[in-house]
Amino acid sequence: MRALFLSSLLLAVPAGGPGPAAAPSPGSNTVVLASGAAAQKLGKRVDAYLEPYVALDLFQGTVLVARGDRVLFEKGYGLANVELGVRNTPAQVFRIASLTKVFTQVLLGRLVEQDRLALDAPLSRYLPGFPRGDSITIDMLRLHRAGIPNLNSIPFDEEASAPNTLDSLVRVIAKTPLDFPPGSRRRYSNGGYAVLAAVIEKVTGQSYADALGERVLRPLGLTHTFEEADGMLVPDRAYGYTASPSLRHGLVLAPFQQMATKSGGGSLVSTAGDLNRLLRAMYTDRPIQAGTWRTLFPPDSVFTYQGRCPGYNVFMGRDFTHDVDVVVLCNDYAAGMVGDVGSDLIAMASGRDVAKPRWRADVKLDASRVEPFLGTYQPEPGALPYGDDAVTLRRRGDDIVLVRGLQPLDALIPQGDDAYLLRNLWSELRLVPAGAGGAPGVTLRPLWFTTDAVPLKRVR
Repeated sequence: MRALFLSSLLLAVPAGGPGPAAAPSPGSNTVVLASGAAAQKLGKRVDAYLEPYVALDLFQGTVLVARGDRVLFEKGYGLANVELGVRNTPAQVFRIASLTKVFTQVLLGRLVEQDRLALDAPLSRYLPGFPRGDSITIDMLRLHRAGIPNLNSIPFDEEASAPNTLDSLVRVIAKTPLDFPPGSRRRYSNGGYAVLAAVIEKVTGQSYADALGERVLRPLGLTHTFEEADGMLVPDRAYGYTASPSLRHGLVLAPFQQMATKSGGGSLVSTAGDLNRLLRAMYTDRPIQAGTWRTLFPPDSVFTYQGRCPGYNVFMGRDFTHDVDVVVLCNDYAAGMVGDVGSDLIAMASGRDVAKPRWRADVKLDASRVEPFLGTYQPEPGALPYGDDAVTLRRRGDDIVLVRGLQPLDALIPQGDDAYLLRNLWSELRLVPAGAGGAPGVTLRPLWFTTDAVPLKRVR
């Protein structure tokens, strides 16, 4: 299996699409469970697997598991609206963040088939005057090889008389130097997909939302998938939260996200059922030809795609060998493990054994044990994926909190043996007792990167 964080490749297998499921009642965490002992057993295994994440305030959302055209298990967990006590159900609509990019690629495929654009054509053909447009191709933008910086927002003024727009973002991107010469390397770029959205609008004469609806969403019957606009009321929306950064229990509201500049790369909302229908369409002739699917997503045994935006972590994947589809939509920004969850559920539905997550919520915090380690620590430049700034371990009431400046980042969740889970950073912090003549220290290990534990230097 070959998989990448946020994007993966596919295996070509013909598949049909499932019919629409009956809408569950919004009053409870409704379960859609196929008949039969195997499906019943799968449901219990999924519940048991997710229980540690639920207990740690890391998981709430919806899960769908299907084999072939049959949904085996679909269930809501936790709350869609914490303030009002509304439970998540399979009917909930979520922001799907970078899963939007899959839809954008399919739309590009439709436009190629309609002779509206060519993947190997220079950007300058569609956006004349864009800097280095003769050196950047549509395919480079699609594959994150154009050197376009990873921009997907610009400063938002709450007192402004008019909101930002996709066009205003693209103008900013055009004035920003490239990260590297076009085609020379790969670096993930939301900005590149904003430029693709601008190309789509130019060649169709429509908004990105209208072009996508006409050519992709309606042909697939995706009635709960659409582009969210700022200020839009989204029926059945699951609101976004994150684990409290200063308490071991509870959720807080996620940061604000402006939607006007997210077209192409992160602007869609959808449901687990709609995303399952998209997965079932792969390598059929819907809504693009099977050969176009193969061009856009070269064959592999497993397709996985992950996205994240303030308040949401989402995953969809298809195992073509076992004909299994999994969708995980989580309205919790701290759910950095959602890719692992999705991959484990694919393995579980394919008949493989999966270990229960090792993370625990029941270990008591011994604040006196951490006391000698309180202080400020500095990572080596570039050693951590979330910045080089110094961080401080500080006691706040009954909790120990990792703080940057005056901003709490994470409450330490004890795991035993001097290990602590950091939920919002999705990392493991370890206390390192003082050796001969040395001072006590700490290490940080990001859990969503294949990175060794990074020692932090105590500076005060």
